[in-house]
Amino acid sequence: MNYFAKLVNNICEQVICLTNDIENGAEWCVEQYGGEWVQTFYDDPNKTAAGTGYTYDYSTQNFIAPIGEPCKT
Repeated sequence: MNYFAKLVNNICEQVICLTNDIENGAEWCVEQYGGEWVQTFYDDPNKTAAGTGYTYDYSTQNFIAPIGEPCKT
């Protein structure tokens, strides 16, 4: 499974899961739902997975948890 986050002003608004048979998942999300989408990873120990309200950092391609909220593991 692949996970994609919808961004609004660099903030994650929604996360969806797509099957592996969909190629170019971020582009597919844009075509289906509009807006800006980026892939997020729940199985990468070096990345913070997206969650609603998390900020996306383009330079690291990683998500930052809101202040006062624990990171997902």
